[in-house]
Amino acid sequence: MTLETVLGEPALFRIDDPSELPADLTLRERRLLVGAVNFHALMAPGRTLTLHCYGGSWETLPRTTDDSTFTGMSRTFRKRLFSFGATSVVLPEVRTHIPAEAIARELAATSVRHLHISSDSVLEFDPPRDVSPDPVRRVLRAIRSKTPLLYDEARDLALLRHRGSLTTPAPRRRYDAEFRPGGIHAESEIVVAPQAPEAAPRAVIVGLHWFELGGAERWAFESVRLIREAGFLPIVLTNRDSHQPWIGRPELDGALVIPFSEPTSRSQTSGVEELLRALLSTFDVRGVVVHHNQWLYDRLHWIARSRPGVPIMDSTHIVEYRGGGFPLSSVLVEEVISAHHVISPTLARWMVEVQNVPPEKVVMAPLGGLTVQIDEPEFAERAPGAPLTVAFVGRMARQKAPEVFVNMVHRLRGVTGLRFIMHGDGELASAVGDIIASLGVQDRIERRDSHIPVTRTLEEAHLLVVPSHNEGLTLTTLEAVEHGVPVVSTDVGAQRDIIPERALVPRGAHAAVRALARLVAALAVDENARRDLWIDERDAERTLLARQTANDWFAQEVSKW
Repeated sequence: MTLETVLGEPALFRIDDPSELPADLTLRERRLLVGAVNFHALMAPGRTLTLHCYGGSWETLPRTTDDSTFTGMSRTFRKRLFSFGATSVVLPEVRTHIPAEAIARELAATSVRHLHISSDSVLEFDPPRDVSPDPVRRVLRAIRSKTPLLYDEARDLALLRHRGSLTTPAPRRRYDAEFRPGGIHAESEIVVAPQAPEAAPRAVIVGLHWFELGGAERWAFESVRLIREAGFLPIVLTNRDSHQPWIGRPELDGALVIPFSEPTSRSQTSGVEELLRALLSTFDVRGVVVHHNQWLYDRLHWIARSRPGVPIMDSTHIVEYRGGGFPLSSVLVEEVISAHHVISPTLARWMVEVQNVPPEKVVMAPLGGLTVQIDEPEFAERAPGAPLTVAFVGRMARQKAPEVFVNMVHRLRGVTGLRFIMHGDGELASAVGDIIASLGVQDRIERRDSHIPVTRTLEEAHLLVVPSHNEGLTLTTLEAVEHGVPVVSTDVGAQRDIIPERALVPRGAHAAVRALARLVAALAVDENARRDLWIDERDAERTLLARQTANDWFAQEVSKW
């Protein structure tokens, strides 16, 4: 097997006639296309495929690996732009197939694939995850824009039934039992992957959530860079539908990238794992790293059976109020995970004290080095007579609660000497605009998106507000303190590892709005209190970051692989 270079990207296929491809593909478009064909080259080893590529609108997310790409049975595939032929350079596996594979084998037997690679023009719009043709969802969005806090609290009440994992140990997954009579995979069986050729490239499989902006993603990208610098080929899989705006980042240079579109259920037979077995039999896989990728969590037992002793580690940031989130996914399969990396003492305690994960497997290493490093941070002084600049920095997503910030601004409408900046983009960006308009605070809030560096906002800010419904320990908190900006926050996740009690407020939407407004109003007229808050947060940050950082720990671990 020879790893090819196609359009400048590592690839598992050869293009039959390069002139059939558009000459003006951007880096992002190239990586989406090459990643999609890499997937299908692994699924059709040694075969020649015809690939039809289609256009769409900003509302049409890429279709790269899901079951519809085998059949073309999707409304996405209506506007064909170009077609080309490609031959997989993956070596076929010779073995006896089990009956349970019949559906996946039939799906993969065709020689035609259908792909939608969205153009860069879609990045000018909000991600379409908040757009739905469902009339019920449209009504709910309208309600949210008119009464966002009531919507939040009603949703929180609905989620109460999922919060047992916060205080109750979770049962571990019984993988083998799933293939016995009465198990959910009783019709299948576990077929481990064959060994890779002796000269196979050394590689590490990395599972990411998506290629989008976020604190967890910044660390995930950094881990890819460290894997490459250690001499391994990073094989980077994502499992969340997205336009993947970050897929062109330099950390992915030289990586084998496969951006998933879901669902891939019919093409992947439980216990056989067609894609992963092709990767394991093609590359000398020396380790597996999971960053918030549920598809890969679900397959860690199979990888451990196929490659006993290969290090498997994951990195988690936040315990979700709804069902525990990815840390709970980690706990369910902890018996096959070598090390659980967590970014805060709070999450480490939850793993060990609540979920009974062996303490020697839990590594607390903060995300130092991912923020701007300022040798001697100084308090962000406020010029005499200048307004207090209050900032929100984060994705426009429900977790970050931008609607709480907007309502806080509305509650402070009678307080003079305040300036507000909201910095971020995401699927709720338009909905946040609706809320701002409905509350009549358009003139009080300056909106900024990712085209403007976050450092510019932090250099202008005097106070950062973190109104999130749930968090780990936000990188924006660390960044703000580095810039001399004190932080007030909802009391969620591990925020109290940095922020003192007096600057924390309840997470309930209405209570958070009231308490944050009181804090901001008080700090606007008391510079000494604002300075003292920053000093305390700076001391806590120094204590936290005095520990071994995630970068240092991970680089040492990978060097052993």
